[in-house]
Amino acid sequence: MIRRRLVVTASATLAAALVVLTTGFYMLLSWQLESGADGVLRARAGAAAATVTTLQGRLKVNETPFDEVLDSGVWVFDAAGAPVSGPPVPGRLDAPARELGTVSRPTFRDIDHDLRMLAIPLREPPAPDAVVVVALSLVPYENAERTALIGALVFDVLVLGLGALLVRRSVTQALRPVARMTAQAARWSERDLDRRFGLGPSRDELTGLAATLDGLLGRLSAALRHEQRVTAEIAHELRTPLAQVRLETEVALRRDRPAAELRDVLRNVLDGTDRMAAALDTLIGLARRSIDPSAGTATVAEVAADALRACLARGREIRLDTGRAAGLVVGCDREVVGRMLQPLLDNALRYGRSAVLLRVRRSGDPGAPGAPGDSGDSGGDVVFAVGDDGPGFDAGELDAVLAPGAQGRATAPGQGAGLGLALARRLAEAGGGTLTPRVSPEGGGLIELRLPLA
Repeated sequence: MIRRRLVVTASATLAAALVVLTTGFYMLLSWQLESGADGVLRARAGAAAATVTTLQGRLKVNETPFDEVLDSGVWVFDAAGAPVSGPPVPGRLDAPARELGTVSRPTFRDIDHDLRMLAIPLREPPAPDAVVVVALSLVPYENAERTALIGALVFDVLVLGLGALLVRRSVTQALRPVARMTAQAARWSERDLDRRFGLGPSRDELTGLAATLDGLLGRLSAALRHEQRVTAEIAHELRTPLAQVRLETEVALRRDRPAAELRDVLRNVLDGTDRMAAALDTLIGLARRSIDPSAGTATVAEVAADALRACLARGREIRLDTGRAAGLVVGCDREVVGRMLQPLLDNALRYGRSAVLLRVRRSGDPGAPGAPGDSGDSGGDVVFAVGDDGPGFDAGELDAVLAPGAQGRATAPGQGAGLGLALARRLAEAGGGTLTPRVSPEGGGLIELRLPLA
């Protein structure tokens, strides 16, 4: 499990850092304690040397108010190494002290790892010619060193435990959005490929993952819509030739016919099969194309530019208002979106008196087109709203004008065939979108094409 590996790795790293810090602390403490013990020995040796004088050519140690403290662990030897002064009670340190009584320079010596001795020769005038030897127990320093080490180890264990808990909590908190996004992507891939995370451009690992998953869902959605569209086109293209072949065959079988008529019937059947074969070849070739984001998607800016060029080619001009939606990517082919918009623009240019507006917004954004009640939209669609200042639609004909062959009340007799909006709606539904005529609150015609984001 990745969370366990991250926690173990972070805890091991923290443990290694604590070992290094504790080792450095212990070495520094040992050096400080050793330096402190050496300083105490030098101070005692200096204090003892100050009490050594010469009287009538003989060395003498002057009495001080703290002789009982100073005499413990202090020896004074003459130039020949003979003892002049020492502890009142002989002990095991007398022999090592006599060995140091003849040194010619300051000398440190450790005794049994718990005692340290320092010998300082007094050679320069006006000091008498003598050697002062002092001893110091290292037990308090070792106890302090041991106590500090135990405290450091206990502190390390507490820090390591607390650090492991914090790391585990942090990793859990950091991976929770990833697990949630993974579960959402799995659910969407099964039921709702048009949903997106929509966290914007990649700024960190989380938004980068969201952008990657959005792209993956976009490709899956584009592939599914492509498959649905090809299936719908196959059914649409084959239905009419099949019906014609069946009709021709049934009529030919009703009664005996001359050979010439049968040849005509067979010729019509052959033509129908040729048309079906050509349609199948074309549609199957389309279905075998690889689906990639560039083939199954289009940006709003590209679609709007195509619509503007198409209108200019007919000598008409429309107003574009893409707002902040220009960079959005629609989950449909660029050409297919153009075929959806073309009947809407044709109607607006035909019935509009002057102004024709193509307005594009992301659903759910402030100012986005839509009927009241659309404010709860998830923001996963792009809405193309084509409006004009013509007669518009009545509330009672909003559904009827989308039926094949149906026309609105403003259509003059013989004007149009009533197939444009029906075809646009069929293409929109095949692409996972909707086409909705609306009663514009400002008057005039208003048709919205809603398509999913890639």
